[in-house]
Amino acid sequence: MKKGGGKMVIAEIAAFPIGEGESLSKPVAKVVKIIKESGLKYQIGAMGTTVEGEWEEILELFTKCRNKLIESHNRIYMSLKTDERRTESHSLAHKIKAVEEKI
Repeated sequence: MKKGGGKMVIAEIAAFPIGEGESLSKPVAKVVKIIKESGLKYQIGAMGTTVEGEWEEILELFTKCRNKLIESHNRIYMSLKTDERRTESHSLAHKIKAVEEKI
């Protein structure tokens, strides 16, 4: 999916069905598999998966995740949070390291 040339965006994607019980690990795993297969750098978190890519890549990935969930669930919840800089880009790893160094 990598296109190259643009500024990197850090995005957190949370996506899961609503009203289908307490455990959501199976449908969440389907979403994470799509993220993994995208080839973008990612990190799974307890409340969402953080992804690093260009704006168009993030939107394309978000749409693929939505399409996968909506094909087998009546209702889904999705959120997309982004961090984009017009100046120098910082990677996902850099952001984590910057905070850990200050702890």
